[in-house]
Amino acid sequence: MEMLRILVLLLTPCLVAARSSKRGIAKANLAEHQLHALKQGVSWGYNWQISPRSHWHHAGMDFFPMVHDGGFPRWGGGGNFRALLGFNEPDIHTQAHMNPWHAAAMWPEVERVARNLGVQKLVSPAMCGDIGKGMAWMQQFLDACKGCRVDAIAIHSYWCSLAGVQNLINSYKRFGKKIWLTEFACAAPGVDVSMQGQIKFMKEVVPWLEQEDVVEKYAWFSYFTHEWSYGITNPNPDAGLVDWNGGLSELGRVYVSLGENGRRLADSNATNETAALDADFNETQPVLV
Repeated sequence: MEMLRILVLLLTPCLVAARSSKRGIAKANLAEHQLHALKQGVSWGYNWQISPRSHWHHAGMDFFPMVHDGGFPRWGGGGNFRALLGFNEPDIHTQAHMNPWHAAAMWPEVERVARNLGVQKLVSPAMCGDIGKGMAWMQQFLDACKGCRVDAIAIHSYWCSLAGVQNLINSYKRFGKKIWLTEFACAAPGVDVSMQGQIKFMKEVVPWLEQEDVVEKYAWFSYFTHEWSYGITNPNPDAGLVDWNGGLSELGRVYVSLGENGRRLADSNATNETAALDADFNETQPVLV
């Protein structure tokens, strides 16, 4: 029995979590060595730009370009991407800042870019976490853009509870399309936004995102306290996944360790070890007759 325990412990570091096809990262200026640190558990990402600015494919990860606002380049192709992300938070003035009718009028040009890039999925403009504002904007955009290609709905969330994220996503189910949660982290006033708070939030939310069928993709907003351009809380949330030197933060280690079903690798290993030891114990016990 002791030999079996030792064998299991030796093999444990060799076990890796099944990488989720849903799990991504939202972060500008990621370097290739940072991507390699994330690749065990993260399958895609974006940087709010049309150009990847790094060799994502070297890490076996997908890069999804974005047309951030109305000034996006109309160039004619090059590259082959699985998805194109629409305007970034046009419903607030500090981002794309477009009314729904203007965005709808420009959408055929976005579709042209999508065709040139050969994308399989064209994702809607991404709404901020204000449900009332975002829902109203999206409804007006879809009403004004009859016949437009919109394959999935993108939303952002900075709610700090599972119930808040569920309420947001359930609200957007009314549009009858798959949902991409392209920014999320815990960033609400009066809540623990430290790295320990982020870890607690992540462990609650990611397993639900994994099992919720309407959620097709999700991307963690990976920024440390000193990196936030637009402050939401004071101090800013400590939500970075990977340092500039390529080292995973404690939060990053949790994110990549969550398997395809959202369960932590360590938990799976503990279950496997217990099962193996129980089996060994049962085999070595005398049979009483």
